[in-house]
Amino acid sequence: MKTIVTTLFLSFLSCCAFGQDKAAISAAEAACGPREVQFDITADKSQHPTPTPENGKALIYVVQENLGSTRVGADGKWLGGLQREGYFSVSIDPGEHHLCAIAHIGLLNHVSLHQLNVKAGETYYFLVHPVESVTSNNFAISQVDPDEGRYAVAKAKLNASHPK
Repeated sequence: MKTIVTTLFLSFLSCCAFGQDKAAISAAEAACGPREVQFDITADKSQHPTPTPENGKALIYVVQENLGSTRVGADGKWLGGLQREGYFSVSIDPGEHHLCAIAHIGLLNHVSLHQLNVKAGETYYFLVHPVESVTSNNFAISQVDPDEGRYAVAKAKLNASHPK
């Protein structure tokens, strides 16, 4: 009986492993930066800049809620790192962009992705936040409306990050 249960369990695991499309996963994760890059992140409570978009560009604010540390990237390049209750902003060119957030939760890295069409002169706000889900992701990067975004930025601490 143990042999039958073990065989069924191993068959189930191999089925799940073969069900993954590794090429599609790699293509989707192309929005992220190189996996090996990690950040040193510091919170600066003495500053709270809230810039406006540069001429001909858009501005993205990313605010992290109740999570450990997260790396945020766009179009295959890391924009920066975040810690709990932190934020940063970055200028970005108009057009289509693909955002990526990787959060280290427990022993695993979890990925969340978001597509965005950016217009010059506009400001966009994103929250990196925990979610309850039946999937393996327990966090998301989500665009929020400007009122919610400004409120989240006002409550957060400026995060400065540098690759290790």
